[in-house]
Amino acid sequence: MSQTPLRTEWPFGPVKATRPAAGQDVSTSDPAARRTALPHGTRRGGMVQRVDSTVVVGIADHEVLVRDGIRAAFERAHGIDVVADTGDESATIEMTLRHRLGVLLIDSRMAGTRGAWVTRTVRRLSPSTAVVVLASSPGGGHLDRVLRAGVAGCLLKSGDPQDLVAAVRVVATGGAVLYPEAARRVLDSVARIDTERVERARELIGGLTSREREVLALVAQGMANSEIGRALHLSEGGVKAHISRLLTKLGCGNRVRAALIARDAGLTEGLVVDPACRRPD
Repeated sequence: MSQTPLRTEWPFGPVKATRPAAGQDVSTSDPAARRTALPHGTRRGGMVQRVDSTVVVGIADHEVLVRDGIRAAFERAHGIDVVADTGDESATIEMTLRHRLGVLLIDSRMAGTRGAWVTRTVRRLSPSTAVVVLASSPGGGHLDRVLRAGVAGCLLKSGDPQDLVAAVRVVATGGAVLYPEAARRVLDSVARIDTERVERARELIGGLTSREREVLALVAQGMANSEIGRALHLSEGGVKAHISRLLTKLGCGNRVRAALIARDAGLTEGLVVDPACRRPD
């Protein structure tokens, strides 16, 4: 069946794409050739691949022209086979499982709204499939949602086609790829989480007495009750009483959690313990 050449500039720059002729199934241009040997795939780098190490790729995007352009980007990519595509969120899960995809390329609009559920479902039902989100623009509220959904990468559709090919190879071997704005969001999120944890720890520590803070600082150093007693000139029973009260105030069920709070709050910074206090009982 003949195909009509189509010249397109988007996505991924100037590429030569082909549009299937009327009546032809757009999900697979050659089902017999593309689906051969898929049930006998092997795992390599955590991804499901064919016996010949070809990375099996699927595309999920609402727009046919976009899917055609992405397919064209992989036409000459050795070791990568785009086996199917779809424009429907629910069909994305079926496509992933049927073809045992090593990499799923999904549009950010599909991945960022209801598609966030799709992405999480794919990760749950097919953990060996690496999900890469393709975004139309650097910003947008979709980014935080898809990153939390557990994607392996996030790229811009306006990028170089070779960057997409390289990204597929990276995630297929267990790596991750992010465009600069996405990488900055991740770093900001980590920093924000660290800041919030520190502030919360300091708030909790603020509710302790000075003696309880002293005891907690030594608990965070891994000292036993008897050692803490020697360091602070307290009886072992007195140490136990202080620890019981501070655990209640901190809302902790054990010393390990209390020690982590102490470290987050900086309670152990600059603390010097007399070695004599650590002598055996």
